[in-house]
Parts: sequence; C-alpha cells; structure tokens
Amino acid sequence: MLKCYSLIALLSLCTALMGCNKDNQDLSELPAFCKQEKGKLYLKQGALRMEIMPDVAGRVSSLKYEGHELLVPIVDFDKNTDWGTVLWSSPQAEWQWPPIDVLDSKPYKLSVKGDRVTLTSEIDPKTGYQFSKTYMPAGDDRVAVTYRIFNHSKHEKSVAPLEVTRLPSSGTLFYPRGDTDPISGIFYPLDVQAIDELTWFDYDKKKIRTDHHKIMQDGKEGWVAYVDKGYLLMKEFVDNPPSAIAEGEREIELFAHVEHVFIEMKQQGAAVTLNTGEHLEWTVIWHVKKLPAELVNNPEPHALASYARSLL
Repeated sequence: MLKCYSLIALLSLCTALMGCNKDNQDLSELPAFCKQEKGKLYLKQGALRMEIMPDVAGRVSSLKYEGHELLVPIVDFDKNTDWGTVLWSSPQAEWQWPPIDVLDSKPYKLSVKGDRVTLTSEIDPKTGYQFSKTYMPAGDDRVAVTYRIFNHSKHEKSVAPLEVTRLPSSGTLFYPRGDTDPISGIFYPLDVQAIDELTWFDYDKKKIRTDHHKIMQDGKEGWVAYVDKGYLLMKEFVDNPPSAIAEGEREIELFAHVEHVFIEMKQQGAAVTLNTGEHLEWTVIWHVKKLPAELVNNPEPHALASYARSLL
C-alpha cells in the first residue's frame, strides 16, 4: 500500500509543484475530500477531520474523530513548537534548536493535482532544504501524507525525514520494539515498559521530574500508536533497519515535556544521500479510529496491538 502511494505521489510531483499559487490564494478546484475556509484546509475521510494551516508551514493543526480532538491544537502563534504536526530534517544536529522558521512556521504555497493537495515551503538559505507535504485520501478514517525534502544547496547532503506530532499529556503510546537498546540523549529516560515484543508507555504526570523525558529506539513492523479516551491514532510507514537511520538517531522517539504541555510522537524514514537538485520522499499513513467498547473497558496491550495491526 505504501509503495502505491509513493509511486502516485512521485508521478505527480512536477505537476503539483508547477501548479503552486504564488500568492497562496484559494484554489478553485480542491478535491472532494478537502475544503478551504479562512486560510485553513479541512480534510474529511470517514469520521476523520484534519485541519491544516498553509500559512504556518502547512502543519496539521487539529485532528478530530467524531468531534474528539486527538492532537494538541494551535495554542499560540508565538509558541509554534508546542502544537500540531510538523516535518523536520534528521539528524537534528545539523540545525540544532530552534527549528528553521522557513520550514517549520513560515507560509507554504498551495497547489492541487487531482485528489492530492500539496503545500511547499520556500528554500531555507542556510541548509538549502525545501520541504513539501502532499495530503491525499487513503480510505475511510485514513489520510496519507507524502513528505519530500529537496536539496538546493551546493553540497551533497545526507538527510532523513522526521515527522513530529504533539499529543495531549495523557494516554498510552506503544510500538513493536526493534533490536537496538533505547537511548535518551541529554534528557531523563522515559519510564517505559517492555511487554513481550512491545515498548509501552503510560503517561503519568507524577513520573515527569525536573526535566524533559525521552526514549529513542528502533521499531519493527512500521507503525507506532497512541490511545487516549477511547480513540486511537496510528502512524504507518516503511520500516527500516537501524543501519538506514541517520547517525545518532533512532526510528521512533517519544518525548514528554517537563511542564506537561505535550507528548511528542516521532518517527523517521531512512537517511538518503542527496546531490544538488535531488530529493527524497517518504509516506506516512494516518489511521484514526474509535476503539471497540471491549478495548476501552479492557485496554490490554496485546489486544490493542492486535487491533492496530488489523488496520495495516
């Protein structure tokens, strides 16, 4: 399924980028699953509702299922690192902190091709990177996002795509555990459990001490999931071996903010060497569901993992 979406996105790349509207104005022929109001895009797939802000890096600013919000929605335009979903380049060591404005918070240009909506950044003068994000339907309660990173610098670049999603400070995150030992960098290690083949994290405010907490680890099977208040958000992507991940990074990362502002769910694709003018692309499928009553009443790890796998 992922290969199919990637191929479709690749075939439409040139046309999509050429169709950008210079002034980022409304385009007259949006696909049926998308509408635009007051500068925002609204995507609908089944009971899933996704809000996207072209003027703030084309980021996902809200994700609802039957009216229930699953993300940390827009909080404050002066605190863009606290909400929504964004794309970063990996390794982060290349750009340090804070994120690059032109890629993380400045306006993206909108273009449309068939049932695909593409948002494209300007070129960052320091790194030479340009990002694009193509949103397309992927079935009931699913949206596929194809990310592209272009190298417009004068130098060869080794880079990977990294999706960052900020979630409420509650609930549970889990994923099939890979073969690498977890690391936490400069932060406290996140208090996770190893339950058979799963890495399992139940958010507990009392266990978040005087700094941020983090775990970075290789995954398996190509998915990571979040469950809270009876709803599930799962990200599906191509699984890669540890050797394919950017130096100093891991395929999956969970991050808990010290002030309980959010949890970050991150996953990244393979590092690719790009010559000048080349680009990489990587597709993530977002699955959103209301859990069956039996899983809400008894959220047993293996049952939840089995349900998540049934969506792939």
